[in-house]
Amino acid sequence: MTSGFDAFSLGLFTSLAPAGVVAFLALALVRLWSRDRTASVRIDRMIALPFSVVLIGFIASATHLGTPANALHVFSGVGRSPLSNEVLSAVAFLFLVGSYWMMAFKERFPDAVAKPWLALACLAGIALIACTSMAYNVDTVPTWDTAFTPANLVLAALLAGPVLGLLFLELAQVRPRALERALVVLAAPALVAGTVVLALHQESLPAIANNEFAASTLAPSYPAVIGAHLIVGAIALAIAGLSMKRVQSRRTTLALRATASLLALAAVFVTRIVFYHLHMTVGF
Repeated sequence: MTSGFDAFSLGLFTSLAPAGVVAFLALALVRLWSRDRTASVRIDRMIALPFSVVLIGFIASATHLGTPANALHVFSGVGRSPLSNEVLSAVAFLFLVGSYWMMAFKERFPDAVAKPWLALACLAGIALIACTSMAYNVDTVPTWDTAFTPANLVLAALLAGPVLGLLFLELAQVRPRALERALVVLAAPALVAGTVVLALHQESLPAIANNEFAASTLAPSYPAVIGAHLIVGAIALAIAGLSMKRVQSRRTTLALRATASLLALAAVFVTRIVFYHLHMTVGF
């Protein structure tokens, strides 16, 4: 099993990074289609927020490497190691988004340069989610090496990311109604599907065992965590829905969206902690 600190740090990364990417995609979509120069500038400034969310998760994940020097060994496996691919995709995304944000402060940053750059960053973000979801395909860890693992991570990103995106859109003072509705519509089925996937994963654990113990003994609280995920996630979506009213003050909208974002991330985080505590090798 992993240590509690490893579970916490990796749980932060796999909760924050995919959600941050989806929130970035929401901002980027508006920016790519925007013809309002003032709104575009506000969006460019707010891109620092999803960038920071992914960066915090990435820094947290690096703490389990032991020493910074070990990070160099991670890159030696690019192309053959799922973990190396994950790290490379994270670095690529952070570089593209971070450099874009800094360039956006230039007085002249033409759309002919900005939009292709932003589109490339979007592709890097999608690659990051894909690589992160596949990083746990490890033959020697049967509790992780299942179809439930990538499905759960992608669905978790589609739950927390859109809610976080709503918050960042409000902070950027852009309220594309169609996109806001689409984000909530996307997050709701992701919560339901994610809960189903978690339940199926939990039901599969009794059949997985090594020469020491069964996987089901590693996380006896898994059913309760799945229930918490569903309830907290539903509350987050309900609050996010309330934040879409046009007649309330901006302060109220921000408060509702910040609360919804924290709850959505919490709903994802509790399941990630359990996931890492399910680490079990095939045995001797």
